[in-house]
Amino acid sequence: MKPSELKSFIKEAVREAIQEELKDILLEAVRAPKAPIIEAPVGGVGFGITTTSPTPTKSPAEKRAMMESIMGDMRRGQDTLSFNSADARGMGMNQTTLQVAPGMNTTGEGTSLPAGNVGLDMIMGLMNKK
Repeated sequence: MKPSELKSFIKEAVREAIQEELKDILLEAVRAPKAPIIEAPVGGVGFGITTTSPTPTKSPAEKRAMMESIMGDMRRGQDTLSFNSADARGMGMNQTTLQVAPGMNTTGEGTSLPAGNVGLDMIMGLMNKK
């Protein structure tokens, strides 16, 4: 089988699978029971009217002072932090940090992939099992 034929075959199979899934999703959405929509009456005593206390507004001078305070904190951080490679080497190195040793199994039991290559005949066998 030529690579172009295989590519077109895979494209067609994927397209069909996606169309089937979309069709199933749409049919499920159409057939799902609809929840009744209940509107609360507006204007009656205790119905639909909520009162909220107005949020206190700050004067422009107070807002400006708050912004300058935040900016001042940022400037202080810029003076003390120098994110160079020497700093990066020590980041995250403490007693509670997980250090992954080379060759350490980071997958759960029984979830690792088998060693070896997967042949095209195996892939084609999976695709033909409709």
